[in-house]
Amino acid sequence: MFKKILLASLLISVVSPAFSSIIISGTRVVFPGDQTEVNVRTINRGDTPALAQVWVDDGDTKVDVQNTKVPFIVTPPVFRIEPNKGQSVRMIYNGMALPQDRESIFWFNLLEIPPKASNDSGGQKLELAFRTRIKIFYRPKALLKGSVSTELDKLEWSLVNDSNHGAGIKLKNPTPYYYSFNTINAFSQNKKVKMTSDMIAPKSEKVFYPENKSKLSSITSMDFQYINEFGGIISEKLQSQGGGFIKDKK
Repeated sequence: MFKKILLASLLISVVSPAFSSIIISGTRVVFPGDQTEVNVRTINRGDTPALAQVWVDDGDTKVDVQNTKVPFIVTPPVFRIEPNKGQSVRMIYNGMALPQDRESIFWFNLLEIPPKASNDSGGQKLELAFRTRIKIFYRPKALLKGSVSTELDKLEWSLVNDSNHGAGIKLKNPTPYYYSFNTINAFSQNKKVKMTSDMIAPKSEKVFYPENKSKLSSITSMDFQYINEFGGIISEKLQSQGGGFIKDKK
């Protein structure tokens, strides 16, 4: 059953809930290390019944999910949702060993298969299978007292400049948490420049340059939006000072 549904998704699937009837409540799952399971709520906002399949992967979409080793079991793996009804999916930790000094990340997948077209469609109706993915952050028990918001000031932002890329923004994340950014903008000569923005792993560093590949001669300030545990978008502004950045006091 799993292989047949997955094959359907490969024929035509979209990694977006834009036209999907089934939605996931929330944009991320933070799995507490002191619990053995959490519930993920799904809702069918369509006018017809829908069949859904769910699974967890480690981020590599090219690997056969049946051969992927992940720390979570989801049940039921396949279910039908009636119109305007919901279905809770149990995500159960299977005891797989994970780092205890930092978060680990995985992905929760939901594949929606629409009902089979009726015979009176004349074979002209195109049916789409929609796939939605959200992040799962496994947060060890020792890290539950903190959060991406409480540790935000520990992020180290600095200026970099090289002949190939021009001026850029370097971020060092000494914390045990993943940080996901909605936007990162640099201000150069009174112009706002959108920078590449991506998730940064715990205890790692990354450099951001202009998204349009342009070269900046200098950066006087910056702002960014990060996503907290509840999916909320929080904005921050920083001023350049001495090769680094400090909080804008305005």
